[in-house]
Amino acid sequence: MSGCVEPYNLIIDGNQRSLVIVGQITDVEGYHYINISRSSPQNDPHDTPEEGCQVEVLDDKGNSFLFYESEPGMYEQWLNQDFLSTGTQYRLHVTTSDGKEYQSEFDSLLPCPPIDSVYYHPEIVETSDPEDPLYGIQFYIDLEASDEYARSYNWVLEETWEYHVPYHIQYYYDGTVREMEYPFSLKRCWQTEPIHKIFTLTTRHLNSNKFSNYPLQFVSTETNRLILKYSLLIKQHSLSDAAYNYWDQLKIQSQESGGLHEMQPANIRGNISNIHDPSELVLGNFYASSVAEKRVFVSEDFDFPFYWFRCHLDSISPSELTIYRNYPVYLLSLDEDDQEGPPYGIAPIRCFDCREGGGTIEKPEFWK
Repeated sequence: MSGCVEPYNLIIDGNQRSLVIVGQITDVEGYHYINISRSSPQNDPHDTPEEGCQVEVLDDKGNSFLFYESEPGMYEQWLNQDFLSTGTQYRLHVTTSDGKEYQSEFDSLLPCPPIDSVYYHPEIVETSDPEDPLYGIQFYIDLEASDEYARSYNWVLEETWEYHVPYHIQYYYDGTVREMEYPFSLKRCWQTEPIHKIFTLTTRHLNSNKFSNYPLQFVSTETNRLILKYSLLIKQHSLSDAAYNYWDQLKIQSQESGGLHEMQPANIRGNISNIHDPSELVLGNFYASSVAEKRVFVSEDFDFPFYWFRCHLDSISPSELTIYRNYPVYLLSLDEDDQEGPPYGIAPIRCFDCREGGGTIEKPEFWK
């Protein structure tokens, strides 16, 4: 038997530039943001902010809040706690620079219960190669709330971890070998990153507003996250039924891996439309939510193999340093007693400067 593969040339209208509006109102006093942009063609993805819009948030009590453009496509306004009460409904109104008007449906700010508990278990996850599994820890969250709270939720996660580089900087070369004034100043870093995954849950179809062992983030040993100390910030958002349906559809679509028997991507529409032309495709969503948050730390010595960047010092003589032109070159002394000048230990810059790994040397205020 034989077979063949025939290419299919997908024809996509590259001129369609739909308006994308993403915004949220929470019960937390402070700046709130509305992001407005245009979708880009499939063959030329890029960010296209929509500038010069008039952006207004209104509530069902007759209050209105005008948002100001702080940077292209980003609109912000400080909202006081007095206007951010549970049970209040909010809607978004946008007028673009060409005079088109867009409006969301009203969305209710429902109460959010405190986070019950967050915990983790060491786990081994199978991969396509049975002999090469993923080692790491799996976080879980429990929900236990009374019926006075919302019945639908999503969780927004942010991770921070501390890591060190193996070598301190004893000397640096910039055409001349110089002694480093603060040898350990670039050895310790912290890195903070948002987790770009969607976690949603509803208890609408359960007898009680409770759920146990909901899986959140899995942190593997393929990075340096768990080597020293790791922290996970969990923000629990209450959702209306409409907001939950929107985020749950996004989650389902984002988790599809493109297999043969999986569903085709859906055209997910939010609650925003053109007032005078409802047939226009508008992407994004505007919703309201209460927020509860909790931070957990992990500093356990795990009995896992870590697959992280390994550093090795090579020896170099002072005369050989002249071949380098990209300054500075960081060095360690290998033999201080050598009368002709010590041979130096040299390695890639990321072995000396922790900032090369993406972090910062500024310790977060919350770090214990």
